[in-house]
Amino acid sequence: MSDTPRARALAKELRAARSAAGLTARELARALGWSEAKVSRIETARRGILVQNVEAILDVLGMKDGDRERLLKMARDIREPAWWELGRELPQQLTALIDAEQRAKTITDVTLNVLPGLLQTRAYTRTVMEASGVPEDRIDDHVSIRQVRQGILSKRDPATMRCFIDETALTRPIGGAKVMADQLQKIISACEEPNVTVRVIPLSIGAHAGLSGTFVLFEFGKPRPVVYLEARRSGAFIDEPDDVALFFDAVERLEDHASDLEASQEILQKYLEQYESEAK
Repeated sequence: MSDTPRARALAKELRAARSAAGLTARELARALGWSEAKVSRIETARRGILVQNVEAILDVLGMKDGDRERLLKMARDIREPAWWELGRELPQQLTALIDAEQRAKTITDVTLNVLPGLLQTRAYTRTVMEASGVPEDRIDDHVSIRQVRQGILSKRDPATMRCFIDETALTRPIGGAKVMADQLQKIISACEEPNVTVRVIPLSIGAHAGLSGTFVLFEFGKPRPVVYLEARRSGAFIDEPDDVALFFDAVERLEDHASDLEASQEILQKYLEQYESEAK
């Protein structure tokens, strides 16, 4: 299977490894006894990436131990289609987002107007999708996909998720009082897990570093971090280090301005009680 998010991620890593070793594509091809075109096709995910080919490349590059095993695992995983690649016609940007979520070690979600997708209830997600114009016959499928995506927070080796939520998102009664009460209860319950933290950016501070737009910062460990920006039913990834550094700076500023964990829980609880009262 080629030209999938996972194949492109592996191809990118192989290009980076070759570059770090000081080899050109032509020099690598010569060492392997391959054509330069074959190396190019592998490094751009324009052909299937076989495990034995990755092994051969890593042998030439002298890569050993943990990095070698990590890249070989990526190559083996490509041969087994992921659940989001089977029988679904999902937009490419969504499959790339799901793949990033699956591989990430740490996810930092900065949200302004709606609550984080990975912490949403079905009812909350449905209301947001209805309002954004998702066709009625596709809403159930999209809601289910978002719920399945949340499994990255409860798997055996779960991702760590940090959320910065603008208080504005708590004041907007999406779906009505009952939906909001259930939604806030889910977020409060999620915070009981050691890998999930939520910080609220209070309205009282006025302007803050997150006002330029919602974004999600993915950190993977060895591969360099990326930022996902979502617009109306579309999205884009940013991976240039200088550009990504701007978002790390924004997160540092939000760390200074957001309420601490205890105060954030108090804010969430306050809105929960408000919506529960209104729902009676």
